[in-house]
Amino acid sequence: MSRRRLLLGGGAVVGAGALAAGATTLARAMETPAPIPQRVPSAPRPARTPDAAATVEWVSSSARRRSVRLVITSPAGVDRRTLPVAVGLHGLGGNALWWGDPGMRRALGIAWASGVPPFAIAALDGGDNYWHPFRPTDDPMRMLLDELPGWLVQRGMAPTPVLSTGVSMGGAGCLMYARARARRSAPVKAVAAMSPGLFTDWAVAAKRPFAGIADWEANDPLRFYPELAGTPTGMWCGDRDSFANAVRRYIALARPQYSRISPGAHTGSYYATILPQVFAFLGQHVAPSTLPFGPASATTAFPHL
Repeated sequence: MSRRRLLLGGGAVVGAGALAAGATTLARAMETPAPIPQRVPSAPRPARTPDAAATVEWVSSSARRRSVRLVITSPAGVDRRTLPVAVGLHGLGGNALWWGDPGMRRALGIAWASGVPPFAIAALDGGDNYWHPFRPTDDPMRMLLDELPGWLVQRGMAPTPVLSTGVSMGGAGCLMYARARARRSAPVKAVAAMSPGLFTDWAVAAKRPFAGIADWEANDPLRFYPELAGTPTGMWCGDRDSFANAVRRYIALARPQYSRISPGAHTGSYYATILPQVFAFLGQHVAPSTLPFGPASATTAFPHL
Protein backbone atom coordinates (compact mmCIF):
# COMPACT_ATOMS: atom_id res chain seq x y z
CA MET A 1 0.00 0.00 0.00
CA SER A 2 1.38 3.40 -0.97
CA ARG A 3 2.74 5.54 1.85
CA ARG A 4 1.18 8.57 0.14
CA ARG A 5 -2.30 7.14 -0.27
CA LEU A 6 -4.24 5.04 2.23
CA LEU A 7 -7.68 3.57 1.67
CA LEU A 8 -9.90 3.42 4.75
CA GLY A 9 -12.66 0.89 4.19
CA GLY A 10 -15.00 -1.08 6.42
CA GLY A 11 -13.20 -0.04 9.59
CA ALA A 12 -10.27 -2.33 8.84
CA VAL A 13 -7.61 0.34 9.14
CA VAL A 14 -8.94 2.50 11.98
CA GLY A 15 -10.83 0.49 14.57
CA ALA A 16 -12.53 0.81 17.94
CA GLY A 17 -9.20 1.14 19.74
CA ALA A 18 -8.43 4.27 17.79
CA LEU A 19 -11.82 5.70 18.73
CA ALA A 20 -11.20 5.05 22.41
CA ALA A 21 -7.76 6.65 22.23
CA GLY A 22 -9.15 9.64 20.39
CA ALA A 23 -11.72 10.33 23.10
CA THR A 24 -8.99 11.94 25.22
CA THR A 25 -8.68 14.68 22.61
CA LEU A 26 -11.59 16.52 24.21
CA ALA A 27 -9.74 16.83 27.49
CA ARG A 28 -6.70 18.30 25.74
CA ALA A 29 -8.56 20.81 23.56
CA MET A 30 -12.16 21.54 24.47
CA GLU A 31 -13.00 22.81 20.99
CA THR A 32 -11.92 19.56 19.33
CA PRO A 33 -14.83 17.10 19.11
CA ALA A 34 -14.06 13.51 19.99
CA PRO A 35 -14.50 10.93 17.21
CA ILE A 36 -18.03 9.96 16.27
CA PRO A 37 -19.17 6.73 18.00
CA GLN A 38 -19.47 3.85 15.57
CA ARG A 39 -22.98 3.14 16.84
CA VAL A 40 -25.03 6.05 15.56
CA PRO A 41 -27.98 6.92 17.86
CA SER A 42 -31.47 7.42 16.47
CA ALA A 43 -30.47 6.23 13.01
CA PRO A 44 -31.20 2.50 12.66
CA ARG A 45 -28.69 0.86 10.38
CA PRO A 46 -30.37 -0.61 7.29
CA ALA A 47 -29.41 -4.20 6.51
CA ARG A 48 -26.15 -4.59 4.59
CA THR A 49 -25.46 -0.86 4.52
CA PRO A 50 -21.80 -0.26 3.62
CA ASP A 51 -19.80 2.37 5.45
CA ALA A 52 -18.58 5.28 3.37
CA ALA A 53 -15.13 4.92 1.85
CA ALA A 54 -12.36 7.39 2.64
CA THR A 55 -8.95 8.03 1.13
CA VAL A 56 -6.12 9.87 2.87
CA GLU A 57 -3.37 11.50 0.83
CA TRP A 58 -0.61 14.03 1.51
CA VAL A 59 -0.48 17.10 -0.70
CA SER A 60 1.91 20.05 -0.66
CA SER A 61 0.24 23.37 0.15
CA SER A 62 2.02 26.58 -0.81
CA ALA A 63 -0.62 28.57 1.07
CA ARG A 64 0.24 26.74 4.31
CA ARG A 65 3.91 26.10 3.40
CA ARG A 66 3.73 22.47 4.44
CA SER A 67 2.30 19.12 3.48
CA VAL A 68 -1.28 18.55 4.59
CA ARG A 69 -3.68 15.62 4.56
CA LEU A 70 -6.44 15.54 1.98
CA VAL A 71 -9.22 13.23 3.16
CA ILE A 72 -11.98 12.45 0.67
CA THR A 73 -15.01 10.54 1.97
CA SER A 74 -17.65 9.24 -0.45
CA PRO A 75 -20.24 6.46 -0.85
CA ALA A 76 -18.69 3.01 -1.13
CA GLY A 77 -18.82 1.63 -4.66
CA VAL A 78 -19.74 4.97 -6.24
CA ASP A 79 -17.39 6.72 -8.66
CA ARG A 80 -16.57 9.87 -6.71
CA ARG A 81 -15.71 11.66 -9.97
CA THR A 82 -19.45 11.94 -10.60
CA LEU A 83 -20.31 13.46 -7.22
CA PRO A 84 -20.81 17.03 -6.02
CA VAL A 85 -18.26 18.00 -3.38
CA ALA A 86 -18.64 19.41 0.13
CA VAL A 87 -15.75 21.06 1.96
CA GLY A 88 -15.45 19.63 5.50
CA LEU A 89 -13.58 21.69 8.10
CA HIS A 90 -12.24 20.32 11.39
CA GLY A 91 -12.10 21.82 14.88
CA LEU A 92 -9.31 23.43 16.91
CA GLY A 93 -6.58 20.92 17.72
CA GLY A 94 -7.98 18.47 15.17
CA ASN A 95 -7.22 17.55 11.58
CA ALA A 96 -8.84 16.28 8.40
CA LEU A 97 -8.97 12.70 9.69
CA TRP A 98 -12.08 13.60 11.73
CA TRP A 99 -14.02 13.45 8.46
CA GLY A 100 -12.87 9.93 7.68
CA ASP A 101 -12.93 8.16 11.04
CA PRO A 102 -15.02 4.98 11.43
CA GLY A 103 -17.98 6.64 13.13
CA MET A 104 -18.19 9.32 10.47
CA ARG A 105 -18.03 6.76 7.66
CA ARG A 106 -20.76 4.72 9.31
CA ALA A 107 -23.02 7.75 9.77
CA LEU A 108 -22.53 8.74 6.14
CA GLY A 109 -23.24 5.21 4.94
CA ILE A 110 -26.51 5.13 6.87
CA ALA A 111 -27.56 8.55 5.57
CA TRP A 112 -26.96 7.63 1.93
CA ALA A 113 -28.67 4.26 2.33
CA SER A 114 -31.65 6.13 3.82
CA GLY A 115 -32.16 8.26 0.72
CA VAL A 116 -29.89 11.27 1.19
CA PRO A 117 -28.51 12.25 -2.25
CA PRO A 118 -24.81 11.32 -2.36
CA PHE A 119 -21.92 13.75 -2.31
CA ALA A 120 -18.22 13.59 -1.48
CA ILE A 121 -16.62 15.39 1.46
CA ALA A 122 -13.13 16.84 0.93
CA ALA A 123 -11.30 17.72 4.14
CA LEU A 124 -7.84 19.25 4.65
CA ASP A 125 -5.56 19.88 7.60
CA GLY A 126 -6.16 23.55 8.35
CA GLY A 127 -4.07 23.97 11.49
CA ASP A 128 -5.34 26.07 14.39
CA ASN A 129 -5.64 29.46 12.67
CA TYR A 130 -9.44 29.59 12.81
CA TRP A 131 -9.36 29.03 9.05
CA HIS A 132 -7.94 32.47 8.24
CA PRO A 133 -4.43 33.92 7.72
CA PHE A 134 -3.63 34.50 11.39
CA ARG A 135 0.05 33.81 10.65
CA PRO A 136 1.55 35.51 7.56
CA THR A 137 3.09 32.26 6.31
CA ASP A 138 0.01 30.09 6.89
CA ASP A 139 -3.25 30.80 5.07
CA PRO A 140 -5.71 27.87 5.26
CA MET A 141 -8.50 29.86 3.59
CA ARG A 142 -6.37 30.47 0.51
CA MET A 143 -5.60 26.75 0.49
CA LEU A 144 -9.33 26.00 0.32
CA LEU A 145 -10.11 28.63 -2.29
CA ASP A 146 -7.12 28.41 -4.61
CA GLU A 147 -5.45 25.02 -4.09
CA LEU A 148 -8.23 22.55 -3.31
CA PRO A 149 -9.88 22.96 -6.76
CA GLY A 150 -6.65 21.86 -8.47
CA TRP A 151 -6.25 18.85 -6.19
CA LEU A 152 -9.82 17.81 -6.97
CA VAL A 153 -9.21 18.14 -10.71
CA GLN A 154 -6.10 15.97 -10.38
CA ARG A 155 -8.35 13.27 -8.93
CA GLY A 156 -10.92 13.59 -11.71
CA MET A 157 -13.46 15.25 -9.43
CA ALA A 158 -15.61 18.35 -9.81
CA PRO A 159 -13.23 21.27 -9.20
CA THR A 160 -15.66 23.58 -7.41
CA PRO A 161 -17.13 22.45 -4.07
CA VAL A 162 -20.84 23.24 -3.88
CA LEU A 163 -21.34 22.65 -0.14
CA SER A 164 -19.57 23.79 3.02
CA THR A 165 -19.71 22.18 6.45
CA GLY A 166 -17.64 22.18 9.61
CA VAL A 167 -17.52 21.54 13.33
CA SER A 168 -16.51 23.88 16.17
CA MET A 169 -13.66 26.06 14.81
CA GLY A 170 -14.56 24.50 11.47
CA GLY A 171 -18.20 25.48 12.02
CA ALA A 172 -17.12 29.13 12.06
CA GLY A 173 -14.70 28.36 9.23
CA CYS A 174 -17.38 26.93 6.94
CA LEU A 175 -19.32 30.19 7.32
CA MET A 176 -16.13 32.11 6.49
CA TYR A 177 -15.56 29.90 3.44
CA ALA A 178 -19.14 30.50 2.30
CA ARG A 179 -18.60 34.25 2.65
CA ALA A 180 -15.37 34.07 0.65
CA ARG A 181 -17.12 32.14 -2.11
CA ALA A 182 -19.97 34.67 -2.17
CA ARG A 183 -17.45 37.50 -2.48
CA ARG A 184 -16.01 35.73 -5.52
CA SER A 185 -19.49 35.57 -7.05
CA ALA A 186 -19.37 31.78 -6.80
CA PRO A 187 -21.55 31.02 -3.76
CA VAL A 188 -21.96 27.53 -2.36
CA LYS A 189 -25.41 25.95 -2.53
CA ALA A 190 -25.60 25.40 1.23
CA VAL A 191 -23.57 25.64 4.42
CA ALA A 192 -24.03 23.47 7.54
CA ALA A 193 -22.35 24.58 10.77
CA MET A 194 -22.10 22.24 13.78
CA SER A 195 -21.42 23.93 17.14
CA PRO A 196 -19.66 26.81 15.37
CA GLY A 197 -16.92 28.53 17.37
CA LEU A 198 -18.57 31.92 17.77
CA PHE A 199 -17.77 34.54 20.43
CA THR A 200 -19.90 37.35 21.75
CA ASP A 201 -17.08 39.47 23.14
CA TRP A 202 -13.39 40.10 22.59
CA ALA A 203 -12.40 38.99 26.11
CA VAL A 204 -13.19 35.41 25.08
CA ALA A 205 -12.13 35.66 21.43
CA ALA A 206 -8.75 37.07 22.49
CA LYS A 207 -7.82 33.59 23.75
CA ARG A 208 -8.16 32.21 20.21
CA PRO A 209 -5.91 32.68 17.16
CA PHE A 210 -6.79 36.25 16.21
CA ALA A 211 -4.18 38.98 15.69
CA GLY A 212 -6.27 41.53 17.55
CA ILE A 213 -9.80 42.79 17.94
CA ALA A 214 -9.90 44.13 14.36
CA ASP A 215 -8.86 40.71 13.00
CA TRP A 216 -11.59 39.02 15.02
CA GLU A 217 -14.27 41.50 14.01
CA ALA A 218 -13.34 41.12 10.32
CA ASN A 219 -13.82 37.35 10.58
CA ASP A 220 -16.74 37.18 13.01
CA PRO A 221 -19.84 35.46 11.57
CA LEU A 222 -21.97 37.40 14.06
CA ARG A 223 -20.96 40.51 12.12
CA PHE A 224 -20.77 39.31 8.52
CA TYR A 225 -23.95 37.19 8.55
CA PRO A 226 -25.80 39.60 6.16
CA GLU A 227 -23.35 38.52 3.44
CA LEU A 228 -24.78 34.99 3.69
CA ALA A 229 -28.41 36.05 3.40
CA GLY A 230 -28.68 34.34 0.01
CA THR A 231 -26.96 31.12 1.08
CA PRO A 232 -29.12 28.37 2.61
CA THR A 233 -27.68 27.75 6.06
CA GLY A 234 -28.22 25.06 8.68
CA MET A 235 -26.92 25.39 12.24
CA TRP A 236 -26.80 22.91 15.13
CA CYS A 237 -25.54 23.17 18.70
CA GLY A 238 -25.92 21.31 21.97
CA ASP A 239 -27.68 23.14 24.77
CA ARG A 240 -24.76 22.42 27.13
CA ASP A 241 -22.09 23.51 24.66
CA SER A 242 -19.96 26.51 25.65
CA PHE A 243 -20.84 28.07 22.29
CA ALA A 244 -24.60 27.69 22.77
CA ASN A 245 -25.34 31.30 23.73
CA ALA A 246 -23.34 32.70 20.82
CA VAL A 247 -25.06 30.27 18.45
CA ARG A 248 -28.46 31.34 19.77
CA ARG A 249 -27.49 34.94 19.02
CA TYR A 250 -26.48 34.02 15.47
CA ILE A 251 -29.79 32.23 14.94
CA ALA A 252 -31.73 35.24 16.22
CA LEU A 253 -29.80 37.65 13.99
CA ALA A 254 -29.37 35.64 10.80
CA ARG A 255 -32.50 33.46 10.90
CA PRO A 256 -30.87 30.55 9.03
CA GLN A 257 -33.02 28.27 6.92
CA TYR A 258 -32.71 25.54 9.54
CA SER A 259 -31.49 25.70 13.13
CA ARG A 260 -31.63 23.39 16.09
CA ILE A 261 -30.45 23.67 19.71
CA SER A 262 -30.88 20.21 21.20
CA PRO A 263 -29.68 18.28 24.27
CA GLY A 264 -25.95 17.70 24.18
CA ALA A 265 -22.46 19.07 24.67
CA HIS A 266 -19.27 19.45 22.64
CA THR A 267 -18.81 15.69 22.25
CA GLY A 268 -18.67 12.99 19.62
CA SER A 269 -21.84 11.46 21.05
CA TYR A 270 -23.74 14.69 20.44
CA TYR A 271 -22.49 14.97 16.86
CA ALA A 272 -23.62 11.40 16.20
CA THR A 273 -27.18 12.48 17.02
CA ILE A 274 -27.19 15.42 14.59
CA LEU A 275 -25.17 14.06 11.67
CA PRO A 276 -28.26 12.50 10.01
CA GLN A 277 -29.86 15.95 9.96
CA VAL A 278 -26.69 17.66 8.74
CA PHE A 279 -26.27 15.20 5.87
CA ALA A 280 -29.96 15.44 4.94
CA PHE A 281 -29.72 19.24 4.88
CA LEU A 282 -26.66 19.16 2.64
CA GLY A 283 -28.12 16.45 0.40
CA GLN A 284 -31.29 18.42 -0.17
CA HIS A 285 -29.27 21.21 -1.71
CA VAL A 286 -27.54 19.03 -4.25
CA ALA A 287 -30.76 17.25 -5.21
CA PRO A 288 -33.73 19.14 -3.75
CA SER A 289 -36.94 17.15 -3.69
CA THR A 290 -38.45 15.37 -0.73
CA LEU A 291 -36.11 15.96 2.21
CA PRO A 292 -37.89 17.63 5.13
CA PHE A 293 -36.40 21.11 5.38
CA GLY A 294 -38.51 24.21 5.27
CA PRO A 295 -38.19 27.48 7.22
CA ALA A 296 -35.88 27.69 10.23
CA SER A 297 -37.12 25.32 12.89
CA ALA A 298 -36.00 23.52 16.01
CA THR A 299 -38.49 20.67 15.87
CA THR A 300 -38.41 19.29 12.30
CA ALA A 301 -38.63 15.49 12.30
CA PHE A 302 -36.55 13.20 10.14
CA PRO A 303 -38.72 10.11 9.62
CA HIS A 304 -36.57 8.77 6.79
CA LEU A 305 -33.40 8.60 8.91
